[in-house]
Amino acid sequence: MYEAGLLGRDEQLRVLQELIGRLPDAGGAMALQGGPGVGKSALLRAAAERARTTGWQILEVAGRSDGTPFSGLRELLRPVLDTAGALPAGQGGILRSALEIGSGPPPETFKVALAAFNLIATRAAEQPVVLIVDDVQWLDRPTRDVLAFMARRASDNPIVILVALRRGRNMPDVPVLDVPVLDESSARRLLARHAATLPPAVRERILGEALGNPLALVELPAAWRPTRPSGSWTHLPVSSALATAFAAGLGELPVQARDALLVAAVDQVGDLAEILAAASVLAGRAVEVDALDSAVAASLIRLDRTTLRFLHPVVRFAVSEAETPVRRQAADAAMAQVLAEHPDRRTWHRAQFVNGPDDEIADELADAHASLLRRHGVVAAIWALERSAQLTADSATRGHRFLCAAEHAYGLGRTRLTHSLIDEAERQELSDADRAKAWRLRDISDADPQPGPARTQVRDIAELSAGDPDLALDLLLSAALRAHRTGADPALRAGVVAAAERLAGTSDPRHIAALALAEPVLYGRTVADRLPSNETVWSLPDADGLRLFGMAAHAIGDPVRAVDLLGRAEPILREQGRLGLLSETLLTEAADLLLLGDWPRAAHLTEEARRILAETRQPARVAALTSMDAVAAALRGQAERADELADTVAAWQRTDLIPTLRLARGVARLGEGRYTEAYEELRPLLDQPHEGLRWQGFAAVMPFVMAADRGSTRHEAVHVLAVLEEAARVTPAPLLHVQLPYARAVLAADAVAEELYMVALGQDLARWPLVKARTEHAYGQWLRRRRQAARSRTMLLSARTAFELIGASDWAGRNAAQAAGSRLPSVTELLSPQETLIARLAAEGLSNREIAERLHLSHRTVAAHLYRAFPKLGITSRSELAPLLKLPEPAASDH
Repeated sequence: MYEAGLLGRDEQLRVLQELIGRLPDAGGAMALQGGPGVGKSALLRAAAERARTTGWQILEVAGRSDGTPFSGLRELLRPVLDTAGALPAGQGGILRSALEIGSGPPPETFKVALAAFNLIATRAAEQPVVLIVDDVQWLDRPTRDVLAFMARRASDNPIVILVALRRGRNMPDVPVLDVPVLDESSARRLLARHAATLPPAVRERILGEALGNPLALVELPAAWRPTRPSGSWTHLPVSSALATAFAAGLGELPVQARDALLVAAVDQVGDLAEILAAASVLAGRAVEVDALDSAVAASLIRLDRTTLRFLHPVVRFAVSEAETPVRRQAADAAMAQVLAEHPDRRTWHRAQFVNGPDDEIADELADAHASLLRRHGVVAAIWALERSAQLTADSATRGHRFLCAAEHAYGLGRTRLTHSLIDEAERQELSDADRAKAWRLRDISDADPQPGPARTQVRDIAELSAGDPDLALDLLLSAALRAHRTGADPALRAGVVAAAERLAGTSDPRHIAALALAEPVLYGRTVADRLPSNETVWSLPDADGLRLFGMAAHAIGDPVRAVDLLGRAEPILREQGRLGLLSETLLTEAADLLLLGDWPRAAHLTEEARRILAETRQPARVAALTSMDAVAAALRGQAERADELADTVAAWQRTDLIPTLRLARGVARLGEGRYTEAYEELRPLLDQPHEGLRWQGFAAVMPFVMAADRGSTRHEAVHVLAVLEEAARVTPAPLLHVQLPYARAVLAADAVAEELYMVALGQDLARWPLVKARTEHAYGQWLRRRRQAARSRTMLLSARTAFELIGASDWAGRNAAQAAGSRLPSVTELLSPQETLIARLAAEGLSNREIAERLHLSHRTVAAHLYRAFPKLGITSRSELAPLLKLPEPAASDH
């Protein structure tokens, strides 16, 4: 038995199926108990569907009574009343009299109950009967008494009685089936069905406010209306179905109770003394706590000595929605009047009821946005700044505040909101500095970078360097990013460097990152010397600084330091909810992990980035992520998949992603043994390295040399190697220096090759497993060609093991396996991608609940994945995961 689409109710459905399954041999009764909107009605419908499919007769009534005695019973029995004449003498008359069919004095409830039960039992003897009674608490009292009478006697007859009632109500002697709210996993799945098109921030807000309530998860998305943060931060619109379910008794409350509830609805603190004081202001007379008794009795709120709490957030929304805008503004004004000692909250309420410009409130809001950011998050800060701008009289100041809000929106990854706020700002009379800031913001949030706007920014930096050095650094970084992404524009790179020199003397991470991005080779040593040391990385608390330092390390070809810096920034950005910058950080870190050879970790980060980008709708970064997927597929030997992904990205015509696509296609051709094509794809990435070698060029060195060695272009490759050697004398880039010994050995004459291989393998390659595996593989193949079988086998076996741990078994590892014998399946082959990801997080020391929070799963789902993974890996405990995955032993964690 399962109603289509019913989520998270397996246990309740099992119990109901078991009860109905007793028919026709026996019967019984069950009371489904839960709060409003939890799905009791849906479960009753599922039970009725099951019974109807089986062939049993269904009698139904919903708990809406006109107040007259037995009106609910009349509705329930209407389909079978025509057989009342077959009842024993007198009972038919009693039933007809009770249901106002006959005449006579009102009969006793007991006699009516007996007659009703006998009527049902008579029908059930021919065909089992299932009574479905929804919202029994709203039925008239005599009907409820009759149902209780029948429920106590149903078990010995082919009768099943199912009733649904609110939590806190009961039917004596009837077993209770609890219907709780949905667990997080089921709630997310239900919300995904009904809110797929809503912005992720709205979905998360609805998820938080619904508290697992299915009706709220369905109705809140349906009622949501697109608004800006200023209109949606504290209030969600509710549908009539929600209002009926959660606040049905609201309209019957006394005026003073409604005043107090409205005041509580517009405030989120719930301080009882403040609410009563503000309600007194709103009512124009004293409102005492006993005025709230009726609201407590209506199950709308609960009170303790100092606090008022709505029983569910939807009740608060329903209270607010039921009032006019004028009344809501009056409630905000009343709260503001009593909050003299709480300036931030007072300002917030004042901002709600002011309709025209008000510079005093606007200034207070702008000043308060930092504390709102700390206490309520980025959306609250955007609301404060946008509302502040709306209330500001001066056009230039108004534009500046819109731009500040846009900065926060960009950090959240909300590109459309960012552009909308920039549009608002550009309608104002902006100062030159703010005009430049608007250009920069639009520039960094646009999809396809073009050098033109960046050249304009470079010119502005000179003018701003003295008067506004902070903005000058922002513009410098933006222009450097454009220079790095667009590549071959020497004039732009030179302009960025010249502008950076005018700002010399600063240790600001933006300055360091700009030099790294504009000239990663020529300024590589300068940047490397200014990056924080490995010892200090984990003590740095500033996510922005860490992210920029990591970006700089990535640009100059130091993936080890980049991963350390970005790995430190990552959890801070995640905690702050800055999803836009987090996705960018994850993609950069994943690229470096691919180059180092930590492919499982890279896959984990790209999957997290994929979820964020899908939620925040950032098409520019989706293209970048897809190009990274193409590189990863090529590295794994999945050439067809790599080409498919590369073609998808190419259709977007993103010029900045051409180098990444060249890398993906070149490595894919190499894996297919099409060495000349691989060489031709990779060669442009290594041309003129002094003029801005980017990470794709650093990454291409080993594949390029491998393609040249196995093809017919060794002589040309030697000339490229000589140019790279020159670049290595300028830059300390570890990614270049660690690959050059390999390149020297592969392209060397046989007489000196072995010595060069030994030099290449003599490096400290602890953080470079991919370089080590490739070098061992090349050396093993060289030994095999020299017919040194034993030494070749040893080296190739070591390479095979390294490739297996990396996850590269489908690519170069297959050649090692041919020489070293059959291989064992890798962890990534034994486990599904989800199991691999969860196993890796568990190996890193995260508890099931921490993994669940990271991946938006339930902790039970995580446990189930680990339960399935352990036998596949041949282990029995979490402690065995770290050695198997070659990770450091995790710290102890409470599971």
